[in-house]
Formats: sequence, C-alpha cells, structure tokens
Amino acid sequence: MEKMRDGASKRYKEFQIPWEWMLNTGLIGQIKISSTKLAKKYMKRIIKEMQSIECSQEDNLMLQGVRFAFRVHQFAGGFDVDTMHAFEELKRVGTGSNKQQHAVNTIQEC
Repeated sequence: MEKMRDGASKRYKEFQIPWEWMLNTGLIGQIKISSTKLAKKYMKRIIKEMQSIECSQEDNLMLQGVRFAFRVHQFAGGFDVDTMHAFEELKRVGTGSNKQQHAVNTIQEC
C-alpha cells in the first residue's frame, strides 16, 4: 500500500495536485475498511439473489462476486472477520447450488 501511495504522490506532484493531506488523515485505512464493508454487502446481495432466481444466472453471479471479493482482498490486504464469513457463505451457497444443479441434471438424464 505504501508503494501505491508513493507512486500516487509522485504522479500528484507532477500534476501539481495537493496530496500531503492524504498522509495525515488515515484516508487509505478508511478506504480499505469501507472497501471490505462494501465487499461484504455485495456478497450478501449475491447470496440472496442466488437463493431466489433460476439457476441460469447463478454461475455469472458467483463469478462476479468472487472477482469483486478478490479485488477488494488484494486492495485491502485481506478481509475482516465479517467479510470472511460472507465469503464463506457465498462459497457454501455456490457449492450447494452446483451440487443441486448436478442432481437435477442427473435426474433429468434418467
């Protein structure tokens, strides 16, 4: 994160954009915390949608949720406990729906 801040501060200096205030406010930490909260809410929303819609969109929703969660994880340097629980729930719902879909496909083939 420090490398990103240093790189950003160099770019800001080049364009004469004030940046010193970012060092004193804890803005980066606040952005990380807010990002993990957003990821948690997003994964919870996907879980609700996966539980309420037809199976045709579940794979796409799961992929979107995992991609977004991964990006936030990389940016924030990890998840807090609540966000990790949401990720585990998304995983559980996703694997459960895959097993359920496989069972439906097997029954339809018979």
